[in-house]
Amino acid sequence: MTLGELLSELRNNILRDNSHLVAGDKDELWSDETLLQYIKDAEKRFARRTLIIRDGTTPEVTQLRLRTGQTTYKLPASVISVLSARFDVNQFDMARSGHALVNQMHPPEFLSFDPTLPYQVPPGAPLAYYTDETLVYNRQQAVTLSVFPAPGADQNGKLVYMRVVRIPTCGYTLADLDKESEIPEDYQLDTLEWAAYRALRGFDSDAGDPITSETHRQAYETAIARAIMDMKRTTHADTGIRFGQNGFTWSS
Repeated sequence: MTLGELLSELRNNILRDNSHLVAGDKDELWSDETLLQYIKDAEKRFARRTLIIRDGTTPEVTQLRLRTGQTTYKLPASVISVLSARFDVNQFDMARSGHALVNQMHPPEFLSFDPTLPYQVPPGAPLAYYTDETLVYNRQQAVTLSVFPAPGADQNGKLVYMRVVRIPTCGYTLADLDKESEIPEDYQLDTLEWAAYRALRGFDSDAGDPITSETHRQAYETAIARAIMDMKRTTHADTGIRFGQNGFTWSS
């Protein structure tokens, strides 16, 4: 459904906020701008809680250009998390790691390692990535992607291709009414339950109804729970037989 269709559904069929005046100012309780902000909040909240928008094709959010010597990069604000990352033309994903593991690495070529001595991993093509590095941007903590080791001169300008979980990136203004919702079709009407809750939660003799608003909130929460179950079902991978791993030993 388009944003305009969602707005019409919310106003006319859910809130019953119709104006039938022939002339004069509208007698609608909520402006289009207000309802669009409620729809925006509902869709972004739904996407963040269910992790339902997974993207591996949109260049603006899935491609990262490396710079010589830079290990940590700020990701777009719409990105919630990184599912996988692949360097340049490689056909395999980089290993997922973490700040603690990377920064406690002992060089494997040393039979003994003295932590008091400096050791620098030479720059090169990234082999691993991690997303738990802290970076504050405009006084807000940003989602980051860090690579290991640091890119060298040969990697400058090369791309890292990511699969990410994100929130909707479309606008929610009157100029965006023709844009399609990025929430999967099965849940688009469900998101309007939260928008209706936002509209009705304030008690008012003309507009507010605390009982009705709570009904919409509960319907929204039910939809989120169902979407989470659906996502787990579609992303579940059975444990394969890999000797030496996953609880399987080399000997009987």
